[in-house]
Amino acid sequence: MARFLRSTIDEVNSKCDIASLVGEYVRLEKRGSEYWGCCPFHNEKTPSFHVVPDRKMYHCFGCGAGGSGISFLMEMEKMSFSEAVLTLAKKYGVQVEYEEGSVVPQDTDINKKELFKDLYTRVAGSFHYCLTSTKEGERALSYLKNRGVTDDIAEKFMLGYAPADRKWLRKFLKSKSYSDEFLDESGLFSKKYRDISFFSNRLMFPICDKNGKVVAFSGRILEGDGPKYINSGDLIQYKKGETLFAFHLAKQSIRKNKAVIICEGNMDVIAYHQADLTWAVAPLGTALTEEQLKILKPFADTVYLSFDNDAAGIKATRKAILMTRRLDFSVRIVKLSGGKDPSEILNEFGKETLTKYIENAILDSDFLLSVLSEEYNIGTPEGKAKASLEFFEYIDVLPSDIQKESCLEQLCQTYQLKPEAVKADFENRSSVLKKIETTNRQPDQGVAKKSSKLNAEVRAVLAVISNTGYFNLMRNSLTADDFDDATARDLFISLEECFRDDSSESISIMERCSNDTLKSLIASAVVSGEYSVNTEQFVKDSIRLIKYNSLCRKRERITNRIRQAATSSDTLENKNLLDALVSEKMNIDNELKQLKDANE
Repeated sequence: MARFLRSTIDEVNSKCDIASLVGEYVRLEKRGSEYWGCCPFHNEKTPSFHVVPDRKMYHCFGCGAGGSGISFLMEMEKMSFSEAVLTLAKKYGVQVEYEEGSVVPQDTDINKKELFKDLYTRVAGSFHYCLTSTKEGERALSYLKNRGVTDDIAEKFMLGYAPADRKWLRKFLKSKSYSDEFLDESGLFSKKYRDISFFSNRLMFPICDKNGKVVAFSGRILEGDGPKYINSGDLIQYKKGETLFAFHLAKQSIRKNKAVIICEGNMDVIAYHQADLTWAVAPLGTALTEEQLKILKPFADTVYLSFDNDAAGIKATRKAILMTRRLDFSVRIVKLSGGKDPSEILNEFGKETLTKYIENAILDSDFLLSVLSEEYNIGTPEGKAKASLEFFEYIDVLPSDIQKESCLEQLCQTYQLKPEAVKADFENRSSVLKKIETTNRQPDQGVAKKSSKLNAEVRAVLAVISNTGYFNLMRNSLTADDFDDATARDLFISLEECFRDDSSESISIMERCSNDTLKSLIASAVVSGEYSVNTEQFVKDSIRLIKYNSLCRKRERITNRIRQAATSSDTLENKNLLDALVSEKMNIDNELKQLKDANE
């Protein structure tokens, strides 16, 4: 067993800048010669975490945690003692020595991690050279310039180009004396064909750890078939769900602003940084995780969620709101208009407009109430009850009783409900939910029921999932809001999410579903082949029916609002509202007539 010389451990502790080390994880405030912050090991709002640089130690007066830089790194990164010592020795230039007779480790995980980080950082540099200084990289460089990415930003993010020759990278790295065995483990090459690079003819986005060392890549296709983006899988030095794109670049701004912008993709982050909103990061080809939020917790109090405004983006935003609130963040929602992404807004209107969207971000409670009012028909008692029950889930995760009380009042005002009734339902929400589920449960909703008993909406989406070539036909005519059936809506959103990730196989859509009932429905539909006959006509007829029913529901809601407006006060504002509602109803009537005529 390897044992370090005591002098090595002492030197590591002596050279460790503990305030700087802790400051990589915790927002510290200097008070005299010492530092204070909120403890990263337990939730607290009043700083009780104390760092004393002269003594090379930290201590929390709240939970009692304390120790040296080595123990801090062990706890924060879940490292062994040996890994923490080796990491800090490398960081501070300490020569590691072992006790006599000790078996010196030749190939520890920590050494491998560092070696692979060095390799990936070197490859990123080579890809950057290929982008900026070779003829082959001109197409990728032109793409970036057309997206408004400046040379400075390309340099800052170390953007690159992976050559189309899939054998180039192996040859290049072999010429730099890397062994085949090491390269085989690197994750840069095909497991089946060792000479073939995983990335080729793609715009490359290096993914870095919090210290700026490259640990993985994301590659965007430039031409031909294939997924729009492909990402490195989990590696010894990289865990997708525990890493945030551009965190190393955003960390200081996040600490300064006490806030972070979380957006969907790499190009969104780049646009925000180019607009000098340098506190933007993104998850990496996956949904936002609790582990990623915990990385941000020591630096930020407020999260700005800037996801797409389509059905999948709204679903992701709703999930993220609950997750961030459970960790006691304040949350704002950035609503970009016209379906445009940050890059489009930056290029068309400039950074001032993008900055205004951030400044005008709305409260998460306002966002949820608006979304739920569109999802359910709040013109009816049942719709108000369902929307309220979903909003209760949000209220449940709020940490303060004052916040809960305030949001209950907001719910009453927004949906015009009596406080006594809302409070009673909130306090008895479990039994209320069961009553609604029992009332709405259909006898044909069991997993094992035959598809002939499924409603038309579910059958339509199952037909498209079984024959994914028809999805564009469906998405061009319908949105998730057009589905009245919750199962059909969830299936459509899963389908949308997969197509956005360029993963359109039926099995990928099935795996995306979070519920066993949906998975069973998809498996049954695909395996049985029951939607393989006359599919196109069936899908077209179903789309018309779903759209027709959706418009009828919308017409009913507007009619109810017209009745309310007609009996309200005779003000100019109310007259304008009434005119707008009547005009909208006429447009819906025309659409319904066109659909009816097309069906005859």
